[in-house]
Amino acid sequence: MKTDELREKYLEFYESKGHTRCPSDVLVPTWDPSVLFTPAGMNQFKDHFLGKVKLDYTRATTCQKCLRTGDIDNVGRTAYHHTFFEMLGNFSFGDYFKRDAINWAWEFLTHKKWLGIDPARLTVTVYLDDDEAAGIWADDVGLPSDRIERLGEHDNFWPAGAPTDGPDGVCGPCSEIFYKDDFGDEVEIWNLVFTQFNRVGDPPDNLRPLPSKNIDTGMGLERAAA
Repeated sequence: MKTDELREKYLEFYESKGHTRCPSDVLVPTWDPSVLFTPAGMNQFKDHFLGKVKLDYTRATTCQKCLRTGDIDNVGRTAYHHTFFEMLGNFSFGDYFKRDAINWAWEFLTHKKWLGIDPARLTVTVYLDDDEAAGIWADDVGLPSDRIERLGEHDNFWPAGAPTDGPDGVCGPCSEIFYKDDFGDEVEIWNLVFTQFNRVGDPPDNLRPLPSKNIDTGMGLERAAA
Protein backbone atom coordinates (compact mmCIF):
# COMPACT_ATOMS: atom_id res chain seq x y z
CA MET A 1 0.00 0.00 0.00
CA LYS A 2 1.39 3.39 -1.04
CA THR A 3 1.17 6.37 1.31
CA ASP A 4 -1.35 8.09 -0.99
CA GLU A 5 -3.66 5.07 -0.70
CA LEU A 6 -3.18 4.83 3.06
CA ARG A 7 -3.96 8.53 3.52
CA GLU A 8 -7.11 8.27 1.41
CA LYS A 9 -8.30 5.09 3.16
CA TYR A 10 -7.98 6.77 6.56
CA LEU A 11 -9.90 9.89 5.54
CA GLU A 12 -12.52 7.82 3.73
CA PHE A 13 -12.97 5.58 6.78
CA TYR A 14 -13.65 8.49 9.12
CA GLU A 15 -15.91 10.20 6.60
CA SER A 16 -17.95 6.98 6.71
CA LYS A 17 -18.22 7.54 10.48
CA GLY A 18 -19.72 11.02 10.03
CA HIS A 19 -16.51 13.08 10.15
CA THR A 20 -15.97 16.23 8.10
CA ARG A 21 -12.80 16.00 6.03
CA CYS A 22 -10.77 19.17 6.72
CA PRO A 23 -7.60 20.35 4.92
CA SER A 24 -4.20 20.37 6.57
CA ASP A 25 -3.46 23.59 8.40
CA VAL A 26 -0.38 25.61 7.40
CA LEU A 27 2.99 24.34 8.62
CA VAL A 28 3.89 27.73 10.16
CA PRO A 29 0.83 28.87 12.15
CA THR A 30 0.60 32.67 12.27
CA TRP A 31 -2.28 32.67 14.76
CA ASP A 32 -0.65 30.47 17.46
CA PRO A 33 2.33 32.08 19.23
CA SER A 34 2.88 29.00 21.41
CA VAL A 35 4.56 27.01 18.61
CA LEU A 36 7.07 27.75 15.83
CA PHE A 37 5.69 25.01 13.58
CA THR A 38 2.51 22.93 13.58
CA PRO A 39 3.45 19.84 15.64
CA ALA A 40 0.16 17.89 15.58
CA GLY A 41 -3.22 17.59 13.95
CA MET A 42 -5.07 19.06 16.92
CA ASN A 43 -3.40 22.48 16.71
CA GLN A 44 -5.92 23.97 14.30
CA PHE A 45 -8.70 22.79 16.62
CA LYS A 46 -7.47 24.26 19.92
CA ASP A 47 -10.33 26.75 20.14
CA HIS A 48 -12.81 23.99 19.26
CA PHE A 49 -11.64 22.00 22.29
CA LEU A 50 -11.76 25.08 24.54
CA GLY A 51 -15.31 25.89 23.46
CA LYS A 52 -14.30 29.30 22.06
CA VAL A 53 -15.77 28.96 18.57
CA LYS A 54 -19.14 28.16 17.06
CA LEU A 55 -19.00 24.56 15.84
CA ASP A 56 -19.93 23.92 12.21
CA TYR A 57 -19.34 20.21 12.86
CA THR A 58 -18.58 18.03 15.88
CA ARG A 59 -16.45 15.39 14.10
CA ALA A 60 -13.43 16.09 11.90
CA THR A 61 -10.66 14.14 10.18
CA THR A 62 -7.42 15.47 8.68
CA CYS A 63 -3.99 14.57 7.42
CA GLN A 64 -1.86 17.32 8.94
CA LYS A 65 1.60 18.38 7.79
CA CYS A 66 3.75 18.51 10.96
CA LEU A 67 7.26 19.51 11.97
CA ARG A 68 8.75 18.68 15.38
CA THR A 69 12.04 20.32 16.24
CA GLY A 70 12.16 18.29 19.44
CA ASP A 71 12.65 15.13 17.39
CA ILE A 72 15.75 16.36 15.55
CA ASP A 73 18.23 14.64 17.88
CA ASN A 74 16.43 11.31 17.39
CA VAL A 75 16.48 11.35 13.59
CA GLY A 76 18.90 8.66 12.43
CA ARG A 77 19.23 7.24 15.95
CA THR A 78 15.91 5.39 15.78
CA ALA A 79 14.10 3.69 12.93
CA TYR A 80 10.95 5.77 13.31
CA HIS A 81 11.66 9.46 14.00
CA HIS A 82 11.32 12.27 11.46
CA THR A 83 11.32 16.05 11.66
CA PHE A 84 8.67 16.56 8.95
CA PHE A 85 5.83 14.05 8.70
CA GLU A 86 2.10 13.81 8.04
CA MET A 87 -0.23 12.98 10.89
CA LEU A 88 -3.55 11.24 10.30
CA GLY A 89 -6.13 12.28 12.86
CA ASN A 90 -9.76 12.10 13.88
CA PHE A 91 -11.34 14.55 16.28
CA SER A 92 -14.51 14.84 18.33
CA PHE A 93 -15.69 18.11 19.86
CA GLY A 94 -18.12 17.06 22.57
CA ASP A 95 -19.52 14.29 20.39
CA TYR A 96 -18.22 10.71 20.82
CA PHE A 97 -15.61 9.73 23.42
CA LYS A 98 -13.52 6.73 24.42
CA ARG A 99 -15.72 3.84 23.30
CA ASP A 100 -16.12 4.96 19.69
CA ALA A 101 -12.52 6.21 19.43
CA ILE A 102 -11.14 2.84 20.54
CA ASN A 103 -13.52 0.64 18.58
CA TRP A 104 -13.10 2.62 15.34
CA ALA A 105 -9.31 2.60 15.64
CA TRP A 106 -9.36 -1.17 16.03
CA GLU A 107 -11.75 -1.55 13.10
CA PHE A 108 -9.58 0.56 10.81
CA LEU A 109 -6.39 -1.27 11.73
CA THR A 110 -7.68 -4.85 11.59
CA HIS A 111 -10.64 -5.07 9.22
CA LYS A 112 -9.67 -6.50 5.84
CA LYS A 113 -11.52 -3.70 4.01
CA TRP A 114 -9.15 -1.15 5.53
CA LEU A 115 -5.61 -2.06 6.72
CA GLY A 116 -6.13 -5.72 7.58
CA ILE A 117 -3.35 -5.87 10.18
CA ASP A 118 -3.09 -9.14 12.11
CA PRO A 119 -4.67 -8.39 15.53
CA ALA A 120 -2.06 -10.64 17.18
CA ARG A 121 0.60 -8.03 16.31
CA LEU A 122 -1.13 -5.25 18.25
CA THR A 123 -0.86 -4.30 21.92
CA VAL A 124 -2.04 -1.19 23.78
CA THR A 125 -1.24 1.00 26.74
CA VAL A 126 -3.59 3.11 28.87
CA TYR A 127 -3.14 5.73 31.58
CA LEU A 128 -2.49 4.33 35.04
CA ASP A 129 -5.97 4.92 36.49
CA ASP A 130 -8.01 4.82 33.28
CA ASP A 131 -10.25 1.85 34.09
CA GLU A 132 -12.76 2.97 31.45
CA ALA A 133 -10.31 2.73 28.53
CA ALA A 134 -8.83 -0.53 29.84
CA GLY A 135 -12.33 -1.97 30.14
CA ILE A 136 -13.22 -1.02 26.55
CA TRP A 137 -10.06 -2.67 25.20
CA ALA A 138 -10.82 -5.81 27.22
CA ASP A 139 -14.61 -6.07 26.90
CA ASP A 140 -15.37 -4.49 23.51
CA VAL A 141 -12.23 -5.35 21.56
CA GLY A 142 -11.43 -8.55 23.42
CA LEU A 143 -7.76 -7.94 24.15
CA PRO A 144 -6.35 -10.17 26.91
CA SER A 145 -4.99 -8.45 29.99
CA ASP A 146 -1.36 -9.23 29.10
CA ARG A 147 -1.72 -7.02 26.00
CA ILE A 148 -3.07 -4.01 27.93
CA GLU A 149 -0.39 -2.16 29.90
CA ARG A 150 -1.00 0.71 32.34
CA LEU A 151 1.61 3.48 32.39
CA GLY A 152 2.08 6.86 34.07
CA GLU A 153 1.72 10.43 32.87
CA HIS A 154 5.01 10.55 30.95
CA ASP A 155 3.85 7.67 28.74
CA ASN A 156 0.06 7.85 28.67
CA PHE A 157 -0.90 11.48 29.05
CA TRP A 158 -0.76 14.06 26.26
CA PRO A 159 1.21 16.23 26.23
CA ALA A 160 3.58 13.82 27.95
CA GLY A 161 3.90 14.59 31.65
CA ALA A 162 1.42 17.47 31.37
CA PRO A 163 -0.17 17.19 34.85
CA THR A 164 3.17 17.69 36.59
CA ASP A 165 5.45 19.37 34.05
CA GLY A 166 3.13 21.23 31.68
CA PRO A 167 2.64 22.90 29.31
CA ASP A 168 -0.59 24.66 30.15
CA GLY A 169 -3.47 24.09 27.76
CA VAL A 170 -5.75 21.31 26.58
CA CYS A 171 -4.65 17.82 27.61
CA GLY A 172 -5.85 14.43 28.70
CA PRO A 173 -5.03 10.77 29.30
CA CYS A 174 -4.30 8.69 26.24
CA SER A 175 -4.18 5.15 24.93
CA GLU A 176 -1.41 4.13 22.53
CA ILE A 177 -1.49 1.27 20.02
CA PHE A 178 1.74 -0.63 19.28
CA TYR A 179 2.64 -2.87 16.34
CA LYS A 180 5.09 -5.76 16.76
CA ASP A 181 7.26 -6.22 13.68
CA ASP A 182 8.96 -9.36 12.36
CA PHE A 183 12.00 -8.66 14.58
CA GLY A 184 9.92 -8.56 17.74
CA ASP A 185 10.25 -4.79 18.15
CA GLU A 186 7.16 -2.82 19.19
CA VAL A 187 6.56 0.55 17.53
CA GLU A 188 3.83 2.97 18.56
CA ILE A 189 1.63 3.67 15.54
CA TRP A 190 -1.42 5.48 16.92
CA ASN A 191 -2.16 7.66 19.93
CA LEU A 192 -5.76 8.11 21.07
CA VAL A 193 -5.99 11.17 23.31
CA PHE A 194 -9.04 11.67 25.50
CA THR A 195 -8.87 15.46 25.65
CA GLN A 196 -10.93 16.47 28.66
CA PHE A 197 -8.83 18.94 30.69
CA ASN A 198 -7.34 22.41 30.46
CA ARG A 199 -4.10 22.57 32.44
CA VAL A 200 -3.79 25.85 34.33
CA GLY A 201 -0.68 26.31 36.49
CA ASP A 202 1.09 23.84 38.71
CA PRO A 203 -0.43 20.94 40.69
CA PRO A 204 -2.45 20.18 42.67
CA ASP A 205 -5.91 20.99 41.26
CA ASN A 206 -4.47 22.32 38.00
CA LEU A 207 -6.53 20.16 35.62
CA ARG A 208 -9.78 21.99 34.90
CA PRO A 209 -12.50 20.07 33.02
CA LEU A 210 -13.11 21.36 29.51
CA PRO A 211 -16.66 22.38 28.49
CA SER A 212 -16.98 18.96 26.84
CA LYS A 213 -15.08 15.70 26.56
CA ASN A 214 -13.23 15.44 23.28
CA ILE A 215 -11.15 13.09 21.13
CA ASP A 216 -7.81 13.88 19.46
CA THR A 217 -5.95 11.05 17.76
CA GLY A 218 -2.74 10.94 15.77
CA MET A 219 -1.19 8.25 13.57
CA GLY A 220 2.01 9.00 11.65
CA LEU A 221 1.38 8.37 7.95
CA GLU A 222 4.97 7.37 7.17
CA ARG A 223 5.29 5.19 10.27
CA ALA A 224 2.03 3.39 9.53
CA ALA A 225 3.11 2.86 5.92
CA ALA A 226 6.44 1.41 7.06
